[in-house]
Amino acid sequence: MIYGIGVDLVKVPRVAAAMDRYGERFLSRIFTLREIAHCQGKVRAASMLAMRFAAKEAFSKALGVGLREGGIRWREVEVVPNPRGKPDLVISGRAAQLCEEEGITGLHLTLTDENDQALAVVVLEKD
Repeated sequence: MIYGIGVDLVKVPRVAAAMDRYGERFLSRIFTLREIAHCQGKVRAASMLAMRFAAKEAFSKALGVGLREGGIRWREVEVVPNPRGKPDLVISGRAAQLCEEEGITGLHLTLTDENDQALAVVVLEKD
């Protein structure tokens, strides 16, 4: 059964501007080392990071909690490619605890981008 669905749309130039303005401080606050390593140096790095930013927001919406104050932390939700390259969610900390408490058994993620937009959709399942 579906527990929750979350969707988020991010403007890629907004993420690119934060990267330019705050650099490593922005990256390390929002993204894990694996996410940064996977995206940095690629032609579409800003778009790839924007999709991951959107995934974190979409996950929090699907779970029904907020990011930042009182909810979960940005780096507790990680987007990593599986062996075939499909993006998967890896959760930890309070995010994992909340999923366990709610009986979440499945996490599904899809990412897409077009022009200056990045979109993520997250579906959470429970038995």
